[in-house]
Amino acid sequence: MKMTKKRLAFFLLHLLFSAVVPIVLVIVRYSTITNTKAAIGFKISITGILLLIFIFWVIKKLFIDRKLTDLKAQGNIMLADLKTKQDPAEIAAIEKELKKIKTAEALFGSIIPLLFIVAAVIAFKALEAQLVTLSATLGYIGISYGVGLVFNVLYSREIHAKNGGTDNGDK
Repeated sequence: MKMTKKRLAFFLLHLLFSAVVPIVLVIVRYSTITNTKAAIGFKISITGILLLIFIFWVIKKLFIDRKLTDLKAQGNIMLADLKTKQDPAEIAAIEKELKKIKTAEALFGSIIPLLFIVAAVIAFKALEAQLVTLSATLGYIGISYGVGLVFNVLYSREIHAKNGGTDNGDK
């Protein structure tokens, strides 16, 4: 696949909103937290964290990994076909199908972290007022991750063959 300016911009925006902004939010919000009574409300037991991780891991293994494996195999075959095909109509059809597969891969790959953030926000809303700051931070992280997901999908849909193919409307 050809790396275009648009594809690079989508990747950088996805990286910014999915990784950099959440880390900065946590550092800014919690770098000055002390061991006060209000701060103790933010501590979650290791058992609860392990239970959540286990549940999401089981869901991922049972449902999502199988679908991702199939999609990746199909995508790899189509990428190989893009390198060898010469007919512009065939290339356009492969690019169209590859966009669907890459979109599904991006969505499936991003759903578990997003579900974890949503579950955490719901759990924190049910707890005491000490968790208001943590809840807000997770809400901002969820929004940031959601924006990153949009750019990840746009990045995944930027498919261009190196020789021929469609220009995806970029004339």
